[in-house]
Amino acid sequence: MPLLPLTLTQIFGAGATQDSQYLVIPKSDLPGLTPSSNNTAESLVVALLLKALENFEGVLTDENGNTITDENNNPITYYQGDWVELMRVFQWNSSYIKERLGNYYLTNTLVAENFAVYELE
Repeated sequence: MPLLPLTLTQIFGAGATQDSQYLVIPKSDLPGLTPSSNNTAESLVVALLLKALENFEGVLTDENGNTITDENNNPITYYQGDWVELMRVFQWNSSYIKERLGNYYLTNTLVAENFAVYELE
């Protein structure tokens, strides 16, 4: 099976559009982001990575958004990073609590890889 290029909609959401000068991404299409006029740059980058991650791995859900489980009540997951042509995004560590600057945070580690064709001589 040939490798597949990802579409604009898959990476940036259903409302994403582009022309020769601009890429427009509705904040409402990005998971984990509460749209506001002053979202931080960090929150926007994380939301973009989480949107991309949806195309590589996740949990199967039914039409109502409920998680589909196996006979042991474990969520059924998927991974399809090996079928995408030029990039891969995956969650490296599961969530854990981390203390930083006197506050506690839920931490997720995402890895984004970009592939370029390399010609051997």
